[in-house]
Amino acid sequence: MIRTLFATALAWLFLSSVATAQNGLERFEREIKPQIELKSFTYKNAETLGDTGFVLTQVVAVMPANPATGDKESTLTIDKVTVEALDFERMKKINDDEMPRFAKLRLEGMNGDEEMFAVLDPYGIPRVPMDVVLDYRLDGASKVFTLNKLEISLRGQGKLGLSLVIDGVSEKSSEVADAKDDGRLRTASLTVDDTGLLGKLLPAIAKEQGQTADALAAFALVSIAAFCEGQGQATLNALDALASFVGDWKAPKGPLVVGLKPSKTTAVSDLDKVLEPNALVDVFGLEVSYPGTRPGAAKAGPSTK
Repeated sequence: MIRTLFATALAWLFLSSVATAQNGLERFEREIKPQIELKSFTYKNAETLGDTGFVLTQVVAVMPANPATGDKESTLTIDKVTVEALDFERMKKINDDEMPRFAKLRLEGMNGDEEMFAVLDPYGIPRVPMDVVLDYRLDGASKVFTLNKLEISLRGQGKLGLSLVIDGVSEKSSEVADAKDDGRLRTASLTVDDTGLLGKLLPAIAKEQGQTADALAAFALVSIAAFCEGQGQATLNALDALASFVGDWKAPKGPLVVGLKPSKTTAVSDLDKVLEPNALVDVFGLEVSYPGTRPGAAKAGPSTK
């Protein structure tokens, strides 16, 4: 996940850096631009933002044909790019083993003809503009990775937000894969704000499996009900929120927020404790909130209506 996050951030940071304040522009053209292979990169307007930031509007980037795109050119368009901070020192050494230490940016109205923008087409999801917010910092000395915000929004469909703090993350890209073994989670928060995506996606997925959307939702609710056995009230409260959200999949009553705050930092190896009574709360510090939470929804299972 971290490797994908950094790769995505780098790709569009390189594109958007061209219109930074004068010093940033000079650094981009001298240190970074020669390393990037683009057929063209244009924008309608540009303005500075503070001492080191910048704003671009109506950006069009054309990537040359390559095997990954079926030997066809691909075009990315972005209505607005806002960059508040980025690690020029690390970015100028694209092929270096050291990861960029920080970035804070917003991409609004992103669209294109690459495969990533068509991945939901088979499920009947309209191809709408995407908005992305990324704000992270990596402290190499203490090996602490702080994701202040990663937010991906499909306009009119839904929004997914993630924040977390992980210990044991190296600033060496060659060692990032080890984070799954060495990394220990301090805190995490996932927000799912569905405004139509789930109602379209779940029926399409169910049809592929020869099922109905209601059957898939019912199976999830049965599983949650079975998990309730032997759990304490704090765990049941969290499961009530989760079950209520699943039950409202056709029209959620607000965002689902899932938080983790372990009493001690946890690692992947701790997942074997998840089935222990109250481990979700006592070990992982689980908290779940949902405006449409119905007390007792977790034990109730699927609705009989």
